[in-house]
Amino acid sequence: MRKCDVTMATQTGLALLFFTLMLGVALRGMQPSPESAVRAAYQEPQPPPSSNAEPGQSQPDSKAGKTIVLVGTIVKDASDFVLREQSGKVYRLDAPSRAKRFEGKSVKVTGKLDENSGLIYVGEIVQIAG
Repeated sequence: MRKCDVTMATQTGLALLFFTLMLGVALRGMQPSPESAVRAAYQEPQPPPSSNAEPGQSQPDSKAGKTIVLVGTIVKDASDFVLREQSGKVYRLDAPSRAKRFEGKSVKVTGKLDENSGLIYVGEIVQIAG
């Protein structure tokens, strides 16, 4: 065999070996780690939706943020009631029927805000003087 052929065969073999090793590393990186599998198996169970929820009231999902307190006025928007802050920003409520009795009144709403949709998962609505 000529020296050129031996060099070419060696380079081809090394390139194939390198490719195989890199493919193995890439595939291994795509597999879940044993720790994450164990963590998923022993996750805390999610509590069932509360039975005292208003019919049609949705439960907060994982997108809902931290608990917030907003002050504004309950106003009618089409067939729903929404919270309008003094700045004019309007928030939809997950249970507009709970807000009906506060129409036109200043209130403090405590709940969780889903920033993506602007929906407040209402915990409490309290009328305030103003």
